[in-house]
Amino acid sequence: MSQNASASERRRDYRAAISLPGRYLLADGQAFDCRIIDVSPVGVAILGPLAGDLGERVVVYVQDLRRIEDVMVRRSSDGFAVDLRVSPNELHKLSARIEWLMRRQAGEAPERRGYARVGLDQERTTLQLSDGRAFEAALIEVSSNSAALEVDFAPALGAAVTVGKRRAHVTRQFAGGIAVAFDPD
Repeated sequence: MSQNASASERRRDYRAAISLPGRYLLADGQAFDCRIIDVSPVGVAILGPLAGDLGERVVVYVQDLRRIEDVMVRRSSDGFAVDLRVSPNELHKLSARIEWLMRRQAGEAPERRGYARVGLDQERTTLQLSDGRAFEAALIEVSSNSAALEVDFAPALGAAVTVGKRRAHVTRQFAGGIAVAFDPD
């Protein structure tokens, strides 16, 4: 992505040069594969085939990082940038995650997960609560022992749920979704 001095002077935080695969969804519903080329706790630069309009909402799923939903603030011939507006707590977590990803790409940090995860392109499933209520959800990523789901309703931490046909319990909540650990069969 082409950058000039005035653009870099406007940045509020140092951006880490990092290469991560992702997928983004524009406001009109068009979805594209992309590559994140630099990231900071307050912004992301994205290489992609089509940029929307400045100020347009965009949802970006970044492998090993998180789901990002915010507005497009800069465009270039080969991509765009998104500013992130996050709470101080999220800022701290995101900074730590970016640092870990940089160390991992440099070969200095091991993979923390015990099971490989597979990113999914919004595969739909059902999230059922123990009281029988059911909600439509989108699988963000899944492994043999856990999953991340985009869902409008966030059950309490530890709540017993069923994802599709697998029993699980909620282990984490994040903006727009939850993570679950599958119960042993």
